[in-house]
Amino acid sequence: MENFLTNFFHLSQIKSFLLIILIACLFALIKFFKKRLKFYLIMVISLIFGFTLGYFLLYLAGLPNEEISKFSSSNSLRWFYEIHVWMNFLNTLYISILKLLVIPLVFISLIHVLIHLDEKIQIKALFSRAFFWFLFSTGISACIGICIAMVANLGNNIAFASNSKNLHELKGLDEIILNLIPNNIISAMNSNNILGVIIFAFILSFGARSLKENRGFGIFSLLISFLHKVIMKISLHVIKIMPYFIITMIANALILNGYRVLIDSIYFIALLYVSFMAVFILHALLLLLHGLNPFMYYKKALPALLMAFSSRSSAGTLPITISTLTQNLGVTHTNASFIASLGTTMGMNGCAGYYAGMIAIFMFHALNIPIGVSEILTTIALCIIASFGIAGIPGITIMIISVMLSGLGMQSHFALLAIILAIDPILDMARTCSNVSGAMVVSLITDKEMKILDIKKYKQ
Repeated sequence: MENFLTNFFHLSQIKSFLLIILIACLFALIKFFKKRLKFYLIMVISLIFGFTLGYFLLYLAGLPNEEISKFSSSNSLRWFYEIHVWMNFLNTLYISILKLLVIPLVFISLIHVLIHLDEKIQIKALFSRAFFWFLFSTGISACIGICIAMVANLGNNIAFASNSKNLHELKGLDEIILNLIPNNIISAMNSNNILGVIIFAFILSFGARSLKENRGFGIFSLLISFLHKVIMKISLHVIKIMPYFIITMIANALILNGYRVLIDSIYFIALLYVSFMAVFILHALLLLLHGLNPFMYYKKALPALLMAFSSRSSAGTLPITISTLTQNLGVTHTNASFIASLGTTMGMNGCAGYYAGMIAIFMFHALNIPIGVSEILTTIALCIIASFGIAGIPGITIMIISVMLSGLGMQSHFALLAIILAIDPILDMARTCSNVSGAMVVSLITDKEMKILDIKKYKQ
C-alpha cells in the first residue's frame, strides 16, 4: 500500500497531503476573490500567492541546494519532491491545453480576418509596419542590454564551469528561408511551426477571396465564422482559470531553482531584470510617441504579461495575448492574429534583444576582447538577424546564442556560458514577458498608424 501511494499517487507522507490541501485552499481564495475583484487584480494576487508558497516550501525543506530529483529517494524530504510532482502536473496540464489551442486559434483566426478583410486595408502597409517595428524594437532592446552589461562589466568577475551543451549548427540563409515554408501543412501543425501555419493560412485565404463570386465562398465563410466563435469561446474559458495555475507555476519555478544557483548568479539575474524593466520603459515611450497611454496598456495587458512571465512560453500565452489585444486594447483581429503570432517566433525583444546583447558583452569581457564600435555594431546586427533568422526552429534561446557566438567567432567557447545556462528558467521568465509585450506593442502601433485602432475600447 505504501509503495502504491509513493509511486502511483506520489503521496507517501502526511506533509504531502497537507500541502496539497494548502494549495486547494489558495485556489478557494482565488475563487472567492474572482467574484469580487477585476481580473488583473486576481492575477496580481495569484502572483503573490505563488511567490509566498514557493518560499514557504523552500523554508520548510531547509533551503536545499540539491536538485529536486534527488529528494525522490529521501525519507525526510520525499514530500518536497512529491509536491513538485503535483504542481508540475497541474502546470503541464494547463500549458498543454493552451498549446492545444494555439494552432487552431492562429489558423482559424487568420483565415477569418483575411476572408473578411476590408478592401481598404493595405496588406503591404500592415507587413511593412509590423516588420519595421519588430526590427526597431529588437535593435533598441539589444542596445539596452549592451549598455547595461558594459557599464556593469558583466563577465569580468564570474567563475566559469564546463558545460556539456554543444553549439547548434548555424544554418545558411537559403536553408532558413526554405524551412519557413512548410511542404506539409499537417507536419507544420504537428511540429507547432506557427510561421508555416501563418503562411498556409494566407495562401488559403487569398485563394478563397479570389472565388468570392462563387456560391461556395458564402458557405466557407459561414463555417470559418462559426469555428472562430467556437475557438474564441473555448479560449476565454481557458483564460478564466489561469489565476489558479499562476500560483503553482511560480511556486514550482522557485523550488526547482532554489537558492544556490540564485545566489551564485545573482549579479547576472539582477542586470537582466534591470534590462527587462528598461525595455518596459522603451515600450511605454513607443506608445507615448503614438499618442497612447502606457499606463492603460500595462493595466490591461497585465494578465497576458503575467502568464508569459510564469509560463515562460510565448506560444502558450498566444491565446491570452490575442484575446487581450482584441477584447481589451481595441486591436483589429487582423493585426492581433498576425502580429502576435509572428511575435512568438521572431522580433523577440527579450531573447534576441537585451539577452543576446548581454551574452555578447559577457563573452567579450570573459575572453578579454577589447570592445569597440565595430564589435557593438556587429552585435546589434546579429541580434536583429537572430530575431528573424531562426523562426520555427526548436530551442530558440540556444539557437540565438549559437548565432551570436558564431557571428562573433566565439563558437568554441560555448562552455563559458555554463553559469548562465544553469539559471536559464529564471532568466526566461523576463525574456518571455518582454517578447510578448513587444509583440503587443507592435500590434498597437501598427493599428494606430493604419488608423484602425479602436481608441474608445483602448481608453475604456
